[in-house]
Amino acid sequence: MSHSPLPDPKRPAARFFPVFGGVSVFFIYQFVQAIIRLAGGSGSMDNKFASLAKDEYMGFLIGQNLMLIPAYLLLAVAGALLVQPLASFWTKRSKFRAAWAVALRALLLTGIIDGYCTLRLVDTRPYFLHDNAFSNSYYGMLDVIPNAIRPQSFFQLFHVLPVLFLIGVGIWHIQRHGKRGWITAGALSLIVLGIFGYQEIGNLRKPTIESAHDAPNIIIIGSDSLRADQLGVGGNHPTRKDGLAAAGVSPVIDRLAEKSTRFENCYTPIASTLESGTSLMTSEYPQSHGLRQMYPNRQTVEKTQKSTIPLADVLKKKGYSTAAIGDWCAGYYHVMPLGFDDISVSSFDSFKIYMSQAVVMAHFEIPLYFDNPLGYKIFPQLGAFAEFVTPEVVTKRVEDRLADPAIHRKPFFWHVFYSCTHLPYRSQEPYCSMFGDPNYRGANQTGVDFDINTFIGGTDLESKWKALPPEEVSQIRSLYDGCTRQFDTCVGRILASLKANGLADNTIVIITADHGDDLYEPGVTLGHGLTFNGGLQANHIPMIVYVPGEPAKVIPESVRLIDVAPTIADLAGADKPKIWQGQSFAGWLHGHSPEAWRPFYGETGFPFIQFTVPGVERPKLPPMDELTKIDPDYNYQFVLKDQYLDRLIQAKQRCLRTQHWKIVCTPTSSGKRHFSLFNLTDDPFGEHELTEQRPEVLAPMQRALERWMDEKKESSIQEIFPAGEPS
Repeated sequence: MSHSPLPDPKRPAARFFPVFGGVSVFFIYQFVQAIIRLAGGSGSMDNKFASLAKDEYMGFLIGQNLMLIPAYLLLAVAGALLVQPLASFWTKRSKFRAAWAVALRALLLTGIIDGYCTLRLVDTRPYFLHDNAFSNSYYGMLDVIPNAIRPQSFFQLFHVLPVLFLIGVGIWHIQRHGKRGWITAGALSLIVLGIFGYQEIGNLRKPTIESAHDAPNIIIIGSDSLRADQLGVGGNHPTRKDGLAAAGVSPVIDRLAEKSTRFENCYTPIASTLESGTSLMTSEYPQSHGLRQMYPNRQTVEKTQKSTIPLADVLKKKGYSTAAIGDWCAGYYHVMPLGFDDISVSSFDSFKIYMSQAVVMAHFEIPLYFDNPLGYKIFPQLGAFAEFVTPEVVTKRVEDRLADPAIHRKPFFWHVFYSCTHLPYRSQEPYCSMFGDPNYRGANQTGVDFDINTFIGGTDLESKWKALPPEEVSQIRSLYDGCTRQFDTCVGRILASLKANGLADNTIVIITADHGDDLYEPGVTLGHGLTFNGGLQANHIPMIVYVPGEPAKVIPESVRLIDVAPTIADLAGADKPKIWQGQSFAGWLHGHSPEAWRPFYGETGFPFIQFTVPGVERPKLPPMDELTKIDPDYNYQFVLKDQYLDRLIQAKQRCLRTQHWKIVCTPTSSGKRHFSLFNLTDDPFGEHELTEQRPEVLAPMQRALERWMDEKKESSIQEIFPAGEPS
């Protein structure tokens, strides 16, 4: 009697190729959906530039999409290997075992795993989940978990569970495929560990190496839009104090400030990153170095490069190595290198990079699975994209540099610059929800409800932002606090790395920013560099200077961002160029010279919004997508159109602040100048205009401001008020 052969227990009920077919259908569908999204609006672009991309750069866009096909293929293979054990378990218990049934099960299982990975973004990268019904549904799924046990539950759900699943899949493949199963399990381990973002156990601790030089290392650590008064040491103490929020918004920076010199009043001459960063490094006002707005053309940039002497060049003559390290907010170093030899930043101002990132972000599966070290190795271009160079990546790059023994051979000067506190205030957990109302579920849950297309294509956001109710303003401020805490964590890691590598006792550390941000104080809404209405929050920045061996102190007298380069030159023993306009405050740090108030002169930046000034009809300017163009001969950079170069400068507000007073000059549509005067001691938010009541203050301040505007000559407070400044 013949017997049918017994089924091989090692043979999977769901063979690989039907499983691969089902998984592939899922990812083909995702690819097609991304193409449809791009065709409908160029991803996140839905403005004049989107039309330009589709009309003139369609070939480039098609090529960018085709370049992502290998990523989808890799996901299909990895997905099939992960899904096969589950599909086999299901198929073995079903009467439908045909290839089509296996493929259908694989399709459904892939969708479930993909949904889980998307849900995991709530914990790991909420900034990829934009505020819409799609993302809110994922947050709703997690609302069943009580707040008290949410951190532990998230850890079990999003970190322990993937590891256990990976172990189970690996064992299944080993049992059924022997040696080939070991290879499969090893490959899966690399892929999944990369996708889920687990870092290597850690580098072996390197022995401390003594430096081969006596000159101090210097590191400036900044975050875009970081306000001085929004640090804990600046007086910001959020109402929520449970859990991680109990430590405040900036515990690390606060502790550093306790052993440093902290300047209570430091101001940037322009609240816009490129121009402010250039002023920081060249010690010149924007009207002197030539970069007056954030979209300069090639001729302007080249002229500025030839006419300025940046701090990095000065320090290199003293034997310093120099580096600029940062994310997309430091991308201006690609436009204006400012003397740095080593530049490790991402970029967003090139239109082709803008289009490439729009394509990648339309393919949601790419950031979902390739925003990790493994993804950067497979697709190196992702490592330079703004969406992928996160604060975590920047901090890791700094830590790796500090751990390199070569760092001890010569002194270094670094500028480490983050995007942590920049609009729209998106951060990862636990920072995103750390200070907000845990029951909030509005449009600003994970970031400001910020429509980039309205921002680019219109100048009417003032009325929209003013209409926000108090609960939305409170949520926005809590998001900003969370972003500040994230930056504080980055600073803590850098300080710890300095100590671990034997560098802390010979490194000057400066905490500062390029500018601040308005956060719905009286007279303002959101943004920076747009107006001098209200207070000076957008120009008021931190200045915490730690010099090893110097006593701690708090200095209320004002300094300016242009004063930083001369100060660093003095601390490093370098000669200061005569063209620098700032004044060193190194003598204040050492206690060798008395502190005295310095005047703050400032100007507004690019007019994304022209805020209303009572009683003034301002010059009309078109929106950003009409003011600018794309220059294919200048690396596809956004540049201001030639016909608006003079008009934009003429429409700028200017400001002068002394110890007690602020005067603002607003150009009018008739070509005249309108001046407003405020007493900041009694009226810090500029709500009461005093030009008629205090003409004896208005006249000398107006003369000083116009002298600076027209002759590029700065008047000291003593020169403005020879008999002493009136209160």
